[in-house]
This record gives sequence, structure tokens and C-alpha cells, in this order.
Amino acid sequence: MNHEAPGPASAVISTAEARPDRIAMTFVDYSTDRGGVPRDLTYGTLADRSAAVAACLREHTRPGERAAILCGHDADYVTAFLGCLRAGVIGVPLFAPEPFRPADRLLNVIADCTPEIVLTSSGHADAVRELLASPRLAALPKEVVPVDRIDPGPRPAPPDPPDGDAVAYLQYTSGSTRTPAGVRVTHRNVAAGAAQLAAWLPTDESSRMVSWLPFFHDMGLMISVILPLVRTVPVTCFAPLAFIQQPRRWLELLTTQRATHTMSPNFGLDLCVDRVGPQRRAGLDLSALRTLGNGSEPVRHRSVTRFTEAFQANGFRPEAHCTGYGLAEATLAVTAHEPGQPLHVGAFDRDELSAGRIRKVDVTDPEARLIVSSGRPIQQEVRIVHPSTGAPTDAPGEIRVRGDNVCAGYWGRPERSAETFGDDGWLRTGDLGFLLDGRLYVTGRLRDLIIIDGRNHYPADIEATVEEACPGLRRDRVVAFASEIDDAEHLVVVAEPRSPAVAADVEAIRAAVRAGVSDRHDVRVHTVALLRRGTVPITSSGKTRRQECRIRFERGEYGHG
Repeated sequence: MNHEAPGPASAVISTAEARPDRIAMTFVDYSTDRGGVPRDLTYGTLADRSAAVAACLREHTRPGERAAILCGHDADYVTAFLGCLRAGVIGVPLFAPEPFRPADRLLNVIADCTPEIVLTSSGHADAVRELLASPRLAALPKEVVPVDRIDPGPRPAPPDPPDGDAVAYLQYTSGSTRTPAGVRVTHRNVAAGAAQLAAWLPTDESSRMVSWLPFFHDMGLMISVILPLVRTVPVTCFAPLAFIQQPRRWLELLTTQRATHTMSPNFGLDLCVDRVGPQRRAGLDLSALRTLGNGSEPVRHRSVTRFTEAFQANGFRPEAHCTGYGLAEATLAVTAHEPGQPLHVGAFDRDELSAGRIRKVDVTDPEARLIVSSGRPIQQEVRIVHPSTGAPTDAPGEIRVRGDNVCAGYWGRPERSAETFGDDGWLRTGDLGFLLDGRLYVTGRLRDLIIIDGRNHYPADIEATVEEACPGLRRDRVVAFASEIDDAEHLVVVAEPRSPAVAADVEAIRAAVRAGVSDRHDVRVHTVALLRRGTVPITSSGKTRRQECRIRFERGEYGHG
């Protein structure tokens, strides 16, 4: 057996033996009380309950088989996940069926991973059984185990943790550019990923974390569960839906817990600024916050600046912003900004970037594209290559990664695994960017790149221009892509208005979009399609699905405008 750095399961066992009453996690439930009901989970209880889950799994499955986790955002979820790790069973972090979530993603993933057992909570068991009754899952076993009803009494001890090269869990990708696929994360990957996060986000006895990130997402699982358990840092968690309903809850918990570390993508920062106005910021104190991580691809300068301006009076320090770049295939973190240092924001000539060249300009240049650096590599190698030839380049190109955090491939997809992971150890991320002074600047996705009249245009850049030109459009619900119309590639913009009143002035919106994009990018927007609120397709992590938007547009679902 290989000897790896301690993973989350062994860290929990060690801490439980030394300090069983120490609080590992606190879950704040807003579903029955708007003020939130906190429930503490100690290391001793977590160790005992996860041992019981592991023993149960050994009775029903064999090591290497799959267990889908369909629990709520609570202690049952963490107990189920750790139980899988301890039993050597491959966990599949998903989510409990909810009326507000389409069932398609769950059905697709369950059909793909073919679990031998499903772990859930008693409160979700009926909904899970109803989901599993779908004809699409007719060939699968129907073993459903509510983890909160497993007897925690004496059971045979689970076996030792498996070899480092064994698969620990399947991390299903969000599917922003392709159909979701299960990344095979090994135990060695987990240890490496946790060590890299710990190197990026140093902690001490005074450290406290707060998180609303979903456990089924790679960032949520690593930041909210694995990192704090490995580093023995208390973490307070609450459901993503509770944050979206009332974003002030996150800020309140940062205040009351004196949190030192937290994470949020662009849309979470924007939601706080838009929904927590000046009159609702009284009493908030963010002065203890050392690190506000943001791993959005790319991080938006406007989102970071708006949050700083809105909450600086509440003690938030600009140097707490800590940007990074990562992906599920690399067990999350790849590069990161140095905590406590001002962000590096580069101003680059827009036309030169479109032509595949890097030229810095003054930040006040109206033609400048501002890009927030995602920092330096964390205990791994990063290089930029020409997307077509794979040759290393100093120009913008595809980001590639090599290290112990790079995963073992996709579950049941050998061809896609070979395409993405190759046989040389270098992960082909499919993301575009460049290195400058050792720092990574992310510009977009290779598959999303818009090429019109021989010039490259980055969708995120155009989308930011559209949002700036039309404040009446929903932020992060604007999508730009290229589509073949009349035998030529044309630029299409799809967006959701903030309200019916805004949507009524369709021609004014279209004119503003076309003028703004033409002035800044020197490209004509052929079509501006305005959709009903909530109809722009998004991933499980809130990112827009550009390729799905393009497909729906080309099917004629969005009309023409």
C-alpha cells in the first residue's frame, strides 16, 4: 500500500481520537426559521457516523463499486461522503431531488455512473425512490439507504484506506461546454489537492471558514469539506438556495463567526452588491476576513471592484480578494493569487489579443481589456501551448497542467479521457490564457472562442460589454456565441432582461447592445435574442452554457432579432 498524505477521512479519525468534542462543522438551516438554526457536528460524532456508513456500505457493496450521494446540504451529506472514502467505495457527490431543480441532470449522471447503492437522508428518501423509478434507470439496482437511520452501534471495523491510485470519488463536471462527465479523482489526487489548497490558504488556530458553495461541485467539496477537515478548521455551511434567496445571510455569518476565509464566484459578489443595498449593510463587519477566494473563469474586474466599493466601509479590505484558476480535472486548484497582496490587474490591447498577441497598455486606455490575474501555479506545472500544434508559446493559447492533482480520466469514457488527459501527463484544460511574469491570465474557453472575419473574440469580454451597455439586462445571464447564418459566421447575443418593464423596450435594448459591442469590439451583432427570466441555460455552478445556448438558437427556440 502507498503511504499518502492524510486525507479527510484519516484526518477526522485522528482528530476524533484526540479531541472528540471539537466542532468540525456547523450547518445553519434556514428552511424552517428565517433566522437560521445552527447545528454543530463534532469530530467524534462525524467519525462514529461515517464508520457506521462505511460498515453498511461493506455489507451491500464491494470496494470500487459506486455509491451515489443524494443528500441535502447538511451533516448527512458529509457523513455519507466520508463513509464512502472509509469503505473504499467510489462516492458520487450529487444532490437530493428538489422541486426547483430539473431532474434531467440527476438522471443523466446516475445513468452514467450506474451506482450499486444510493445514499440519502430520510427526509429525501421518497423523492429519491420516485426518481429511481424513472424508466431511464430501469436496469439499475434500487438500493436506497438513508444514512441518518443507520445504526451507529458496534460494527466490524472497515478495512484500511485503499491504495492512493484507487478512485476515491467521481466528480461530475458542470457541463458548461459539454455533456457532464465523471472525473475519476483518486485518493492521491485528493491528498495533493488538499495540500495545494493548504499552501494557498494558510490557516492557524484563529481561522474560521464560512461557505454556501454546493457540496456536489468541485469547489464546494474541496473548500467546504475536504480542506477544513484536513486542516482542522471550523467551517460554517449553509445551503446555496438560502444564499440566493437572501445573500445578506452570507455576510451576516461572516460577521458573527469572525470568518477569516470564504469563497464566492463572480455572481455571488454581484448578488450581494445588487441585493444588499447601503441601507441593509449596517451592522456588517468583514474586518476579520483575510481571504475571499474567487475561482471564476475568468474573474471579472468589475465584480471584484463593485464588491470592494460596496463593503469597504464594513471593514472589507481589497487585499482580501484572492483569485485563482482551477477545474475538476485537476482536483480544483491550479494557480492562485498570493493572500494579503493587492490583485494584479493587467490592461491589454484588445485588438492585439484578438490577433493572438500580448501588448500591455495603460489602464485608462478606452480600448484596454482589463484581466484579473489568476495568480501563480500551486505545487504543479502550468504551460501555454498553441491550440492546434501543442507547441509551447509565449502568446495566448491553451492552458495545460501537470502535477499529482491531475486526475485519472473520465468514468467510462476512454476516448474523451485520451483526448483530455493524454499519455504525457499534461492535462489539456480547454481553457485559453497566457502567462506574464509567472502569473496566469485566463481569457476564456477554447470551445467558446468566437472567430469572425479571421479575428478572435472572447465571449466573456463581449458579455461584459453588453452588461455595461445595458444595465437592464440580468448580470451573468448574457451569452455571446457565433452561429452560421446565411452561410457565414455571425455574432449572436442572448440575454434575460431584469424585469418585464425592461423587456418591453426590445428595440432600444437591441440598439444599445449593437452600439456597445460595435464601438468596443469592432464587430457587428447580427442577432439579439431576449428571453424570459430563468430560461438561459446554466450549469450546476451557475455558469452559462454557451454551447447549449447556441444549439437552442440554431433549433429556432430563441427566435431572431
